[in-house]
Amino acid sequence: MTEVRPPGWYDEPGGDRALLRWWDGRSWTPVTRSRSALEQLPPAPVAVDVLDAEPPRRPGRGWLIAATVVAVLLIIAVAGLPGRRTEGGLAERTPGPGPATIMPTDPAPTTTRPVSGRFEDRVAKLSYDVLPGRWREWDRESFQGLRSTLGYYRVTQENAPGNQTYWANVNSGPVDSRTAVAGDLAKTADRLITTLGDEYYPKHTRTGLVRRTLTVDGAPAALVRYKAVFDPVAAKGYSAKSEQVVVLVVDTGLDVPAALYASLPDTVRDLWPSIDGLLAGVRVIR
Repeated sequence: MTEVRPPGWYDEPGGDRALLRWWDGRSWTPVTRSRSALEQLPPAPVAVDVLDAEPPRRPGRGWLIAATVVAVLLIIAVAGLPGRRTEGGLAERTPGPGPATIMPTDPAPTTTRPVSGRFEDRVAKLSYDVLPGRWREWDRESFQGLRSTLGYYRVTQENAPGNQTYWANVNSGPVDSRTAVAGDLAKTADRLITTLGDEYYPKHTRTGLVRRTLTVDGAPAALVRYKAVFDPVAAKGYSAKSEQVVVLVVDTGLDVPAALYASLPDTVRDLWPSIDGLLAGVRVIR
């Protein structure tokens, strides 16, 4: 069971307090808007030193009870109550966002689901090419190890074991602070690719492992890439028997590194030669 929030406008996960981003009930969308005057966050409390003053008088008990009731009602009205649902799929386990700013009169934004050309993730500050073929915009939950997830994917097996779907994907997002290693992009890439491998693939062995540091559009970066060869018993029922896995971690100027994550099963083996071009085309949004 996963606790999630209903669709609505939520605080921008990238940290920009002036923006709200639309959460469609499963994942972040690229749709943002400015926070209105009615949605401004309350100012932070200011500490004031008072010298040689009489201690403040305690308010009456009735006043405290009334204030508490009003505060609780306001919190419920603004944030709403989270629901619960059971998720299936290889990438639908991450909880939704935190406290929301939901305006019931706002219509749900519409986004164009098919993607082509070039994709921009302004949360992670990365842009990259859309691989050849038919892809749709990411509309699933965030991957473990990432603070948020945008990008694109293609379903390659509808009836994978456990009533799950299996897909090829190219995604990006800021690395979760629990996964990032401060000041060490290589260790961050290692931790992220281990988290993704343990969470979303059948038992497998790594072949052709590549680790290296590099520069992406003038920014420091680290790359981990390998072929995951699935254990035949663990992968019984899966169409894919192996997969090309790539994690590129880039310092884009955020408080945590950003990551590009590509996962291409052998059911789309014709795309494997495109990985080098994908990596070469990554740019930092400044």
